[in-house]
Amino acid sequence: MASALLFSTHHTTTILSLPAEINQIVFSYLDCLTLTACAVTCRQWTPSVQYLLFRHARVSSPASAQKLIRALSESPHLRPLVIEFTLCGRLADSVKPWMCARTDLTTLLPAPKFVPRLRALRIEYWDRVHPTKKFWAQLRRYKAVTALHLRCCHFLSSHHLEDFVFAFPGLDALTVDSVRWAGDRERVFVRRPEYEGHALSLRTLRICNPYEYAPLFQWLVAHRCVGVRHLELIRFDVLNIIPAAAYVKELGAALESLTFGIYLPSCYDASVRRLDLAHNTGLRALALQVYDVMDVRWMSSVLASAVELPLARVALTLTLDRRKTLWDAPWDAVAGALATYWRATLAEVVFTHHAVPGFLQDVRPYIVERLPGLAARGVLAVVVDTQDA
Repeated sequence: MASALLFSTHHTTTILSLPAEINQIVFSYLDCLTLTACAVTCRQWTPSVQYLLFRHARVSSPASAQKLIRALSESPHLRPLVIEFTLCGRLADSVKPWMCARTDLTTLLPAPKFVPRLRALRIEYWDRVHPTKKFWAQLRRYKAVTALHLRCCHFLSSHHLEDFVFAFPGLDALTVDSVRWAGDRERVFVRRPEYEGHALSLRTLRICNPYEYAPLFQWLVAHRCVGVRHLELIRFDVLNIIPAAAYVKELGAALESLTFGIYLPSCYDASVRRLDLAHNTGLRALALQVYDVMDVRWMSSVLASAVELPLARVALTLTLDRRKTLWDAPWDAVAGALATYWRATLAEVVFTHHAVPGFLQDVRPYIVERLPGLAARGVLAVVVDTQDA
């Protein structure tokens, strides 16, 4: 009886019986074309596919813009799904730009009623595009946007950068990645008079691959953007580190987490302290990205400047080429600082190793061997990223 009952209640799980949440995780690894094919293959997959396709809506051509607007117009149930909208100046899977000075940008934006839950806007690969007053007026109608990401853009004027930032009064997160404007090489940043006195209350600021960004940091300070709590300075060069370090000092105790990575040519003295964190007394998380594993002296100088801070988390990202590297002299200072300081506050030390071909793969045993004290305290974690392997 019991065995018969057990047999009768047994169910075989198939792909069609998986919860929608599991389907979304599986489908998240697929591209748009494959997702579309999945949607027409099985009706049960349609909600999961629509969630992924419309949650991060992307326009990379006039045709894709009209297709998106038509779908949102004809299917009201899709409108609440759009959380992020990307407007890209390059054709999909191509380096060919399609935007030009004559492009009517207003036809590329969905009406605010079609995206009632829009929270993030991404602008990518704009090359000397000339937005009109009508475009800026339409952009300001997205009043709920709180995050702006500018990537690989070359603006005709620094005015356009200002116009994007101040178009959203509730903006609290900004990414500036490989952005240029006319006159940046001469360190010219022309400001609009109408924005004088406007405060920029960002909580999260991410700056990557800077060009001549000294005027940008001065502009941030001029608009009282000194309450940033989470700051990322990624792939910086030695020329931009001086204004960046001055800005970090300006943030003071407001700064809670910092991610920092610098390209330092061999001709520069890496032992010189180029980033001083002594004034950032509220800093709790520090992440350092190492691009040249043979020279980590700059990293030890940053750690030395933070010995009096209440750090709870330290993260190091790098690619190890050989085991012996961890026993080189520059690593002695890094290992010594991590093992000696912040004993009362440090709860986690994370090493992330990008395993690329030709380099070491699983480095967990080597990291644990190099930092036995942290491993014994249970605060050491090693992550091996194999996506590039």
